Amino acid sequence: MPVRALLLALAGALLATGCAGGAASDPGLGAKLRFEGAEYVRGATPAGDDGPEVLSLELLSNTIWSGATNRPVRGALGSQATAATLAMSGDTGYWILPAGVPDVEAPALPTFRGQASFSATLAEGSYTLEARAVDSAGHFGPPRRQTLSVLPEPPSAAGDAALRVALRWDSESDLDLHVVDPQGDEIFHGSRSSRDAFSPGSSAEGVGLLDADSNGNCVIDGLRRETVAWTSEPPTGHYLVRVDTTSLCGRPSAYWSVRVLLRGEALASASGSSFDVDTRGAHDRGAGLLALEFDVP
Repeated sequence: MPVRALLLALAGALLATGCAGGAASDPGLGAKLRFEGAEYVRGATPAGDDGPEVLSLELLSNTIWSGATNRPVRGALGSQATAATLAMSGDTGYWILPAGVPDVEAPALPTFRGQASFSATLAEGSYTLEARAVDSAGHFGPPRRQTLSVLPEPPSAAGDAALRVALRWDSESDLDLHVVDPQGDEIFHGSRSSRDAFSPGSSAEGVGLLDADSNGNCVIDGLRRETVAWTSEPPTGHYLVRVDTTSLCGRPSAYWSVRVLLRGEALASASGSSFDVDTRGAHDRGAGLLALEFDVP
């Protein structure tokens, strides 16, 4: 069944049983937790234990920060599941993610996968992420939970990264940081890590990670900063840093600066200005103005 049809069928089942708290087309504006492309239902997740189970719930990290985007979440579901719901404690509703095909970690089971983003106004503290599996009749299974620790800003902003590439700008525009490492991996909003941290034997250690997609699609979050950081030793070799002006969001210009710190010491820096002409063209891998290059010995 096509994803959209599956979501509408599930939403219809929830409404028919009196479980849904809002329309399936709700974009979830103002929610603490967001999933791009998923369906949002306002109200508490319906309770129940007669549906399928969530067999696993995996996050790249249980430590997040306000304004963080594109944080991978995935899991495996019981064989009868057609979707998973995910909700954050204290939020206004929950998200419906359709079940997909089995993957290498759960070859005989339906799975779900999404990219979580968090509100820029999310307060520091501990929160609970709750997942439930749902079948085609709208039967909910028991919850599976993980605790999230929310920081006011990315850990890399405190200077604890082995290598940190930081972009800052001065207007409420949508600028994007692109960093190409010596292996040719490009880290940017469309590929937020230098390799798949969910691949067998992988972890966040030794991986370059993008902390946020600030002002993405002109949804203004007030951060005006993006950082790519390696918390352990980064690859040696030559790096490229580009600044892509996706949109000025109605502003006439944006002044930006890039700073590179290696083991706490300044290694390189650059600055420039973005104008309307810089917004033209594609804004994907390979996009942007070359701001600087540097080497890690």
